Amino acid sequence: MRFLVSRVFLEDGRLHGLRSAHQGYWRRLFHQGVLLDGGILEEGCREVLVIDAADRETVHQVLAADPYTQERLTLSVTVQSMDDLLGTEARERPARPRGARAVDGADMLGRLSAHEWRVSRMMLEGLTNRQIAERLTVSPRAVEQHITRIYRKLSISRRAQLAVALRAEREPVA
Repeated sequence: MRFLVSRVFLEDGRLHGLRSAHQGYWRRLFHQGVLLDGGILEEGCREVLVIDAADRETVHQVLAADPYTQERLTLSVTVQSMDDLLGTEARERPARPRGARAVDGADMLGRLSAHEWRVSRMMLEGLTNRQIAERLTVSPRAVEQHITRIYRKLSISRRAQLAVALRAEREPVA
């Protein structure tokens, strides 16, 4: 099963000192096919991860081994099953083998990659391209390219159409 994990960290100087160990831990899990995607949001205070695990207990065991968790720097943790988030459509879609990449840029969240979903959510929050670029620490041009791909995949041409297209993306086909 796939799980979406959102964690909020304490604002503590130890975060910076443990960053290398934290990144190394998750890099190993990525190469093992456990971490499917993830990233830091809100200037390092929040992290979102997509984890492949047998059940919630396994997810919590994986999180418990993270250096940030061991140092008690985690303020809150939310673990959600991707099936619960996306409805029956996710259950009907065949699972890819661990470590397998999506075809044509599609990801476990549907046609959009996890990164494209993050960009889409920021767009829906009303952030400008420049603000999105700052949060993701990329260039505004990179954000424009992500948005172009999102629009192409969803067959839309402007931000005003995004919420409706994403809702259709998440709802099961009748």
